This record gives sequence, structure tokens and C-alpha cells, in this order.
Amino acid sequence: MIFNNRWIIKYYPSKILIQNEKGNFMYKSSIIVTISNECALTENFFDNLLSIIKDDINVFTVVDGVTDTQTALFLQKLQDQNSNISVIFNSENLGFSKANNIGAFMSTAPYLIFLNSDTFPMDNALYQMIDFMDASPEVGVAQGLILYPQSNLVQSAGHIFGFYKTTHAFDGLDQQLPIVQKPAERQALASGFYITRRHLFLEENGFDELFYNAWEGLEYSLKIYNKGYKCMYYPDAKAYHVKGSGRNRRFRDESYQTGYFWHQWGEKIRMDLPDLYRMQLQEDDYQYRYLLINGSSIRDNIWSILLKEIPFHIIGQYNIEKSMIKNTISLEDSVPTSFLQCKTSILFVTDNFRDIINNYRVFGFRSSFMPHDLVIDLHGNVIHPHIYKNEVVTTF
Repeated sequence: MIFNNRWIIKYYPSKILIQNEKGNFMYKSSIIVTISNECALTENFFDNLLSIIKDDINVFTVVDGVTDTQTALFLQKLQDQNSNISVIFNSENLGFSKANNIGAFMSTAPYLIFLNSDTFPMDNALYQMIDFMDASPEVGVAQGLILYPQSNLVQSAGHIFGFYKTTHAFDGLDQQLPIVQKPAERQALASGFYITRRHLFLEENGFDELFYNAWEGLEYSLKIYNKGYKCMYYPDAKAYHVKGSGRNRRFRDESYQTGYFWHQWGEKIRMDLPDLYRMQLQEDDYQYRYLLINGSSIRDNIWSILLKEIPFHIIGQYNIEKSMIKNTISLEDSVPTSFLQCKTSILFVTDNFRDIINNYRVFGFRSSFMPHDLVIDLHGNVIHPHIYKNEVVTTF
């Protein structure tokens, strides 16, 4: 046992699994996960994890300033019963980047798999990610398909970028759609469920520790992308993510992180959000004249930048005064009848298409004379609203 003013480490003998070039045996992959004071979540996380991995993957669990006795006792027992699990207890809360670096730097495995403590990989997802990396030497980081456990809909298919803004691709879509099922290269990925090569992580000195609780995983994948490696979205590997449960138990002012990130990367990032629109739009979609209705929190002059290279024929515009406290939009109290009943096709722009499609009455009426309406959003989604008019949709 090693004592440090910040952490205590217990070491257990590794099982003989794979042999490196020096003839030493080691684990092929290490899982890195940080834990805070959330006993129920911690038990559920490990119950799922231990049901899907064998003892050929080891786990470094970094307890980031835990004060809950029940969580500490559970993890101590877990470590005692599983030789491939190491628990590191930090005496203070260091934040996501530092805590993950501690676990990652202890690993000697060729691959590092980063999981949030509220992420639940499915079936053989982790082995699929390892096999994918083995077969793809040009890939430096890979992320699986992340789903909402409440709805089984897409939460993240990798990061995409607009005008000084990043979002998760295809948020809210059905996971079975062809656009979701297609592997794709991204500039950046979400580190709650991704795998990278350990030697690359060491070359970059891990996550930037100036980040406390945001941006660090996204930025690391950007670094790898800019080194010439591919960052791949790999939808065959799937996981559920209970959004916001694992990282947000302690409040810190994190506003500086956003400024720091865009100062470092703003001029290096390519705006790829329009690329996703073009992938889904059909030639027929460009033949119509549209009235643009902006239901987004992003101002219309920013949308004009996002749509600059897409040949929509816009003949007029109306801006919805969106509530600061309500995500969903009721068209009856935000858009005049003269617009809603016009025979011209409407192009709705929104933060997320699910903010607007819960308008059964309006879209039911408009579908009666079959206008070619479209909804596009900041997650790269292109939606024909009449398809959804019979659904009641919940946002998360």
C-alpha cells in the first residue's frame, strides 16, 4: 500500500493476459472511471460493468474526494473481491481531468477506456471498441453510440461544431435510423464513453488539468485529430448515459473553461454542422421556397452563417420570442396564424427538433395540404415534422 498526501493506492497482482514486446504480460485495456459521493449510482455502475467484462480488462477507480462512508466501504469490498479492480481514494476533490489522469497514468495497458460513472455500456460494447481499435491503426480515439436510458433515443453520436458552439450529433433521433447507424469521422468525441491509445494519451500528458469538469475529453480528442489520427464515431458499441448524474455533485464556477477552450481552439476548428445537414437533405428539399421561423436561442444572423452554403430559397423570416425558462415551444402562442396557415413551406430552425415537434394541432393542420416543411437543429438533425405529428415526445 502506498500513502500520499492526496491518495492511497492498493496494488493487486495482474493476471497473465497479453504479452508485450519485452515479453511482459499485461492487461490489454484499462477502464478509467471517477467516483464521487453517489452510492446507488456506484453500485449500479459496477453491477453492470462486472456483468459485461472478463478479467482481461482492469479498472482504475478514482474516488474524487469521497466523504460518503457507504460508498467507500462498497468500493473497498469491491477491490478486495476483484483482483482486476484498483481503487484510488483522493482526500480532496480534484476534478474530472486530474482524477482521470491519476488512473490513466497508473495503467500499462495499450488502450484506455474512459467511462463516466453514470455510463452503462451494453453487452460486449467494450470488446467491440477494443477490436475496432485493433483493426484500425489510423484511429486515435473512438466513441460509441450513447443513448438516453429513459427513451432509448440518441444522446450523442460524437461532437459537431457550429459557429463557436459544439453539440452532440443526432441528439433525440431514433438509433435505428441509417444516419445514426453509419460510422463517421468526427473532429472531437465525448469522453464519457470512449477509447484511446495509451501512448497517445501519455504524449499529450493526459487531459489538460486546467479544465475542472468540462471540455477536457473533447479537447483531448481534438488534439489527437490534429495530430493526424482519426477520431471515429463507432455506433456498433452502445451505452446508456444518465446525463448529469456523475459529474455534477459539487458546484464549482466553471465559466472560465468555455473561454479558455475557445481561445485555444476557436480558429482551428472547422464548422461541420452544415455537413450533417447536406448528408440528410435530398435534392427535392432545395426546390421549395421557404418561410424561415427561428425558434432557436441562437440569433438569426448566426443561423445565416450556418446556412450560408446550403441553397435554401428563403423568402421571409419570423423570429419566435422563446422563453428563457421553457425549452418546448407552443406554436399557437408564439407564431401568428397568418404564418402557420400559409401555403408556403416552412423551415423551422431550433436548438433541438424535439422542442418544436410537440405541436400536434399545428402540424396536423399543415399536413392536410402537404407543405414541404422541414425542421433543422443544432445537433445536425433534419426532420420532416409531419412524420412526428402523432408522437408525444419528451425532452431531456
